Amino acid sequence: MKKLLKSTAFVLIMAIVAGVLVGYGVKLLPADAITVARETLMAVKKATGQVIFFMVPLLIFACVTPSITRLSSNVTSLLVFTMVVAYLSSVGAAFFSLGVSQYFVPMFSFGAQAEVIQLPKEPLVNLCFPTMDTMSALLLAVLVGLGVVWTKYTAAANVLEKFQSMILLLVRKILLPLLPVFVGCNFALLAYTGQINNMGVFLPVIVMVVVCQLVWIAVMYMVASVYTGRNGWEVLRYYPKAYFTALGSMSSAATLPFAMECIAQSPIVKKETYDFTLPLFSNIHLCGSVIAEIALVTTTYYVLYGVMPSTLSLVIFSIVACVIAIGSPGVPGGLNVACSSIVGSIVLGGQDPGTFIGIMTAIYTVQDGFGTACNVTTDGALTLITDKKVSQIEAAASEQ
Repeated sequence: MKKLLKSTAFVLIMAIVAGVLVGYGVKLLPADAITVARETLMAVKKATGQVIFFMVPLLIFACVTPSITRLSSNVTSLLVFTMVVAYLSSVGAAFFSLGVSQYFVPMFSFGAQAEVIQLPKEPLVNLCFPTMDTMSALLLAVLVGLGVVWTKYTAAANVLEKFQSMILLLVRKILLPLLPVFVGCNFALLAYTGQINNMGVFLPVIVMVVVCQLVWIAVMYMVASVYTGRNGWEVLRYYPKAYFTALGSMSSAATLPFAMECIAQSPIVKKETYDFTLPLFSNIHLCGSVIAEIALVTTTYYVLYGVMPSTLSLVIFSIVACVIAIGSPGVPGGLNVACSSIVGSIVLGGQDPGTFIGIMTAIYTVQDGFGTACNVTTDGALTLITDKKVSQIEAAASEQ
């Protein structure tokens, strides 16, 4: 029992429940107290989020760079392989969601959306730490790693290994304890604004999306098992903690430390592989979010116009979205924001997407955690696939 109470998954679930209760409780306060409570929640969420997102680029650099130096001269072909695998998974997920949505969405009936309270853009107490974008951190890590490999700078490689140990310790001591607070405040504000209420209106679609995401997780682990000849369950069984973390944080980047802890327990994946792949996949692998995006584009179009969107436009949207959304994981709703620029031109035929984006954003925000959880969990399957590629490259190098 004590082990359950101390588990990260249990703590995060309790943070979500507490946050929702606090959010609804705030509405019962007097007007002045509501303002104070709202501003406090926004300030705490912003401050904890700032610390978390400040440390994530450091973690990406600290994990990716040493892993590249360990992989040595094989890293270039491995980079290409991982990017292709990630993109194929995202596109496959998009087409899967497209097919399911075309079949089921016309069967659903939708009511009116619940009114939501608009939050101020920034809290009154606003801490803002300058930080590096996660994609910039990834690019810097790749460039520094390649530089160390090509110059054979052993001393720099040793320093990078020490730097990784230091950052991992800071993550355990600072980032991980802050995450439940960030998650709780996030859900408190969702409950206060009323965005959670919209789950009831679009519940059939949200259930459809979550089922599709769970199916895609199973599909990718089966593909990984067949491709590698290893039992994918020996990776998936360690991922519940990462899944619930992603569900609460709605951020692949914020979940990265937990994902690395989870996969480290697997006996069938090498450390040099997941140190390299997980930070990379957290920025370029979007399968769960893409499933939600395609389903919600289809649903919103159907709600507004009473007909299904063109299949060709959805196919083009899926392909383009998987390209432009690379780097959008890391912040809640990142994929939806990234794709908002192409909805009008591809799906709506040049019409003003204002109302369309507004409805989509409301639904997407409620389910965002499930898409992120699918992204993060499926990264384990892609890591298993990549690990076999690493073994093949090492075997070929040893024969030469």
